[in-house]
Amino acid sequence: MTKEELIKFSSQGKKVVVDEPFNNPAHRNQIIFDALRHSASKKIFGLAYLNDEGLYLDLKCETGKIDELVANFPYILAGKHFTKQHWITLDINQMTSKSELANLVDASYRLTE
Repeated sequence: MTKEELIKFSSQGKKVVVDEPFNNPAHRNQIIFDALRHSASKKIFGLAYLNDEGLYLDLKCETGKIDELVANFPYILAGKHFTKQHWITLDINQMTSKSELANLVDASYRLTE
């Protein structure tokens, strides 16, 4: 899956805008973060990015579920760019289930409404 495909998949059925709020044009050789936001409130529910290690998506998650998810699924990591108490990072290249990806994206979308 490419970053563009991930963004399209994560946006399906939702009112979403995508921008690059953390990217300094003078440093374009660094990682490009695409923020997936609610159209109305502009709250971020996802942060997609590609680096040398692979494709990742940061998502909001229920605080009480994070430790269990990180412990039981090798493709779910503690949040890398937002607080680890409220966010997880998905290693998209290791995920095998699009339905699980959709469920995690939908949960993040609902939590940030």
